[in-house]
Amino acid sequence: MSQGERFLDWLRRLQGQKAWTAARAALRRSLAFPPGAYPRAMPYVEPFVAEEGWRREAHYLVAALYALKDGDHQVGRTLARALWEKAQGSASVEKRFLALLEADRDQIAFRLRQAVALVEGGVDFARLLDDLLRWFSPERHVQARWAREFYDAEASEEEKKEV
Repeated sequence: MSQGERFLDWLRRLQGQKAWTAARAALRRSLAFPPGAYPRAMPYVEPFVAEEGWRREAHYLVAALYALKDGDHQVGRTLARALWEKAQGSASVEKRFLALLEADRDQIAFRLRQAVALVEGGVDFARLLDDLLRWFSPERHVQARWAREFYDAEASEEEKKEV
């Protein structure tokens, strides 16, 4: 089981509690702060997170985005694919996607919040966390895979139209 899957299980258990309304509000509000800097969100994430630095921030960011979508998790629906679905006929969505791929540590939370808010329905939050944990790798494998998912989806749809 990946780190993302374990964290998603944690969030689902949290969602099943009576305190989910308060937790959801605190986690959503935390998007206005740097990840991990909003004290009211800490009771809902700190018991799970042992990491420091970016790895810790990524957990806070995914928890807040999960709350933003009210726990709408769709296994296998990556953010790149969801954005491609939204981008049909919209050059501005593609521009936002490309800006997300280029985001540095100062921009990533803002760009992800914009991207997740744009898409209709949920995304695979476990995979999102796993990807974010590797986001700043010098090889940029995650960004390359996201770009392939976004543009390959477009190619796949064109092939379907030709048949």
